Amino acid sequence: MDLNDFGTQPTDSRNNGDQRNYYRPPGYFAAETGNRPMQWKVVQSGVFEVCGITARQLPAGAYGCSLNQYGDVQLMTRDLQVDDLIDFADSLPAKILEEIENFWNLGDLFLKHGYLHRRGYLLYGPQGSGKSSVVHQVVHRIIKGGHVAVFCEHPGFLTRAMEVFRKIEPDRPVVCLFEDIDAIIEIHGDSELLQWLDGSHQINKVINIATTNYPERLDRRIVSRPRRFDRIIKIESPTAGIRETYLNKKLPDLAKDGQLANWVRLTDGLSFAAMAELVISVACLGNGLEETVNLLRMLDDNRPDSKEFERPGAMGFGPARRRLHSSENDIPF
Repeated sequence: MDLNDFGTQPTDSRNNGDQRNYYRPPGYFAAETGNRPMQWKVVQSGVFEVCGITARQLPAGAYGCSLNQYGDVQLMTRDLQVDDLIDFADSLPAKILEEIENFWNLGDLFLKHGYLHRRGYLLYGPQGSGKSSVVHQVVHRIIKGGHVAVFCEHPGFLTRAMEVFRKIEPDRPVVCLFEDIDAIIEIHGDSELLQWLDGSHQINKVINIATTNYPERLDRRIVSRPRRFDRIIKIESPTAGIRETYLNKKLPDLAKDGQLANWVRLTDGLSFAAMAELVISVACLGNGLEETVNLLRMLDDNRPDSKEFERPGAMGFGPARRRLHSSENDIPF
C-alpha cells in the first residue's frame, strides 16, 4: 500500500512535473471540464485563493438562478425548447415587444425625474391563450439584443442573484420572468417578491414580466399597486388575422388549395394551444378538420370530476360523465 491508494495523483505532465503527489478531484483539469486554475481570487487583504476561468459578463441568454451549498449565487443557462415563434404584425404581443424594445432607450428620462429605470407587465388569460408565446418572444428578442433574461422560481434567490449581477454588470438590460406567479406566491409567499418589486432590493434597468391563468388569486397588493406591475394585460384568443397568419405559416398549402378562409372561420374562439393541436391532429395524424374542431371545443367544456371514481367502471375505463366523441371506436387525436 502506498500514497496512491489514498487517491493521490502521481507526477505527470498535468502538474508541470512537480515531484510531489496531489489529490485532484475528478474533473479538476481542463481536459476534463474545460476549466482550470487561471487567476488568484482576493478573499480579503493578504489572502488569496485560486479560481478558474472567469467572464467579465454573462453570455447573452436565458438563465435560472439558485444558490450553491455555500450560499453563493449561481446562474444556470436555461435551454428553452419551444415551438417555432411567429411574429404577428400589429398584434398585442407585437406592441408589447415594441414597448419593451423602446424602453431601454429611456434611462436618461427616468434618471432626470428621479425614478429607477424599471417596468412591470402582468399578462393574464386562459390556458393556451399565448402568454408563454409572448414571454418566449420577449426572451428571444432580449437574447438577440445581447442581453439577459432570468426566470424566477424562488424570489429570494432571484433577489440575491440580481444584487450580485448588478455589482458585476451595472448597466446591462435584464428581464426577470415570473411564469405562473400565483403558483410562486403559493409556494414561497409574497414578502420576498414584494421586496424585489418595490422594496429595498430593487435594481435599475430591469423589466419584470409575470403571467397567470388566475388573476383573481393575486392579492391586490400585487395587481393594484403601480410600479409593481405597471401594465396588466389580458391575452385573449387570437383574432381572425392572427389565426390566418398562424395557419398560413404552419400549413402554407391551405392558401394554395383555397382552404385557408375555411380554417380561419372554423377556428374562431380557439386558443393557440388548440390551434396547434388542430394542425397536429389533421396534418400529422390524418383526422378530419371539422371533427377535430368539434372535439377541441368539447374538450374545452369538459370538466372531469373525481366523483366519477365512485361509479364502477371496467378496470378503470368505464364511460366518462360526458362523451367526447361519437362512437366507441373514435380516437379524439
